[in-house]
Amino acid sequence: MKWEYGRRKKRTGNRFLVLLILLLGALAVAGYALMRSGVLPWPPKVAATAHGDAGSGTVAGSSTDAGGGTVAEADTGDPGEYVDSQFLMDTYVSIKAFGQGARDAVLAAFDEMRRIEAMTSRFVPTSDVSRVNQAAGLDPVQVSDETFMLLEKARECSELSGGAFDVTVGPVVDAWGFSTGSPRVPDPAVLAKAQSLVDFRAMELDPVQKTARLAAPGMSIDLGGIAKGYAADRAAAILRGRGVKHALIDAGGNIVAVGTRPDGSPWHIGIRDPRGSSPTDTIGPVVKVEDEAVVTSGDYERFFIEDGHRYHHIFDPKTGRPADRAESATIIAPNSLDADMLSTAVFVLGPVEGPKILAGLDGVSAMVVGPDGQLTFSPGFRAN
Repeated sequence: MKWEYGRRKKRTGNRFLVLLILLLGALAVAGYALMRSGVLPWPPKVAATAHGDAGSGTVAGSSTDAGGGTVAEADTGDPGEYVDSQFLMDTYVSIKAFGQGARDAVLAAFDEMRRIEAMTSRFVPTSDVSRVNQAAGLDPVQVSDETFMLLEKARECSELSGGAFDVTVGPVVDAWGFSTGSPRVPDPAVLAKAQSLVDFRAMELDPVQKTARLAAPGMSIDLGGIAKGYAADRAAAILRGRGVKHALIDAGGNIVAVGTRPDGSPWHIGIRDPRGSSPTDTIGPVVKVEDEAVVTSGDYERFFIEDGHRYHHIFDPKTGRPADRAESATIIAPNSLDADMLSTAVFVLGPVEGPKILAGLDGVSAMVVGPDGQLTFSPGFRAN
């Protein structure tokens, strides 16, 4: 009798399940019809997010905007603040712009940064850099004028820094696994082979044909220390070209100021404390800038701890190991491209030798946080 009762209950449950499925199906069909008719828009439209405090500071060396509270506003076309953030070039990029047409200008700036990424990323198979890497040890590869310019600028920085900055560091980055998302300390033999392939002098550039060639098989270019800076500069150019006079670009530690703040005062940039407990913790002076770039390279963004030792993603090309002479290096410069390269070079060289390479460079200065946490400033650094 118990078995019979249980069987009847099961049949009743089955009928209920069938009715539920039919009801859900009917609701799905009705919803689809409403979306097709436009009564129920999909995907739902989200209002633009804008920071209420136009005078808040930003922390260089962090992809987090340290501004005030946020309010939601629709794009009415009236002059005002527009903020957007997107994941580009392996980091979060935030652009804050003010004025008529700010929204369209910001979206166009993001499109330009995506174009630069597609051209320069070694993880995009069709990019200029990927094609050069794929032909390592073979024939020269023709690249775009922009890519060629970046390679020339990279070589100039390599010569200026005595090889502390070297875009042929790709094999070392791969050996440590930072390009895969699973970093690890490589086998000494693997690292030695990878490091032997790093040599900016083996990157052959033909300015007439606009070609690039890597002399040895296995070599690879990684423009991670320069392309983001150039992309931020191009984003700023797009904003200016569309009439934006006040904007701030934060490309994961690459800060570019377009003009001043809307009230005419300089932008205030805090420098991230490399050993702070929060991305908004700062160290040293607040930097005030107009139409300039502030870029920080540090050992805190990508790292792992093994046996009590911190291993990070900025390598000394001469050793193939993470550079250990500084915790961070911040550069103020007229443009983000130069600041990006130089922050890496100064970080690798450290507080003693790093600032020396800036001598004679107009409008360029540095603050270096040494391995002991002590601050070193180059001549001309604005300590506001």
